[in-house]
Amino acid sequence: MKQIITSILIFISLSLSAQSEVKFLNAFGEVPINSVSDLLANSITLCINDNVSEVTRSEAVQQLSSFMNGQNIIKKKILHDGKSTDKDSSYKVARVKTNNGTYRVFAYAELVNGKSVVKEVRIDKM
Repeated sequence: MKQIITSILIFISLSLSAQSEVKFLNAFGEVPINSVSDLLANSITLCINDNVSEVTRSEAVQQLSSFMNGQNIIKKKILHDGKSTDKDSSYKVARVKTNNGTYRVFAYAELVNGKSVVKEVRIDKM
């Protein structure tokens, strides 16, 4: 009985925690990036229009905020998603249309210490 309860609790926690990339993409452009910074890993790979760098969470928030400054989201649509077979990582790809153009936004998340965090964000103009 104890094993069943433990298994159920682990399943529920994985199901709930594996959605950080979804929350991040849903919030992208809708709320200030710093309000969802807890969804980001301490260090992430950030790529904006082919400029790739490994940055801290606070640097990522600053760069994403700068990118979104003056851009208004017109439409967002999730295009693709996937999970690893062991459910330790997942990704989402969205098309985001703004007043300055249309972008492909990719968010990749992994479980770190039992919590799903976004480890990579890529934004490319379409």
